[in-house]
Amino acid sequence: MSPQTKSLLEKFATFANWNTVGLPSDMERFREFVISAFKNGEYSLSLDEFLGVVNSCVKNTEADYDMKISDKKRILSSKMFMFNQYEDGIKLLRKYEGK
Repeated sequence: MSPQTKSLLEKFATFANWNTVGLPSDMERFREFVISAFKNGEYSLSLDEFLGVVNSCVKNTEADYDMKISDKKRILSSKMFMFNQYEDGIKLLRKYEGK
């Protein structure tokens, strides 16, 4: 992952509200990441690479022993949803590339 793309993903992950995915300010930061990945030819980041960056920025919420399992699952589900949004965004941009 290029430094620019990684930096934008870190910015998104750091400020995202993982309990409520889809807030406008979060989605704007996420779209900046997707566009950067597209421009840098990073069409197939792996889930491990994506989660590695995201998890390094999220404040140990999953390690919090007081957090309910259902909350941990919701946060993980949010991360998986956002990875799918990355894949969908890249597919869409590639479809209209050069048109």
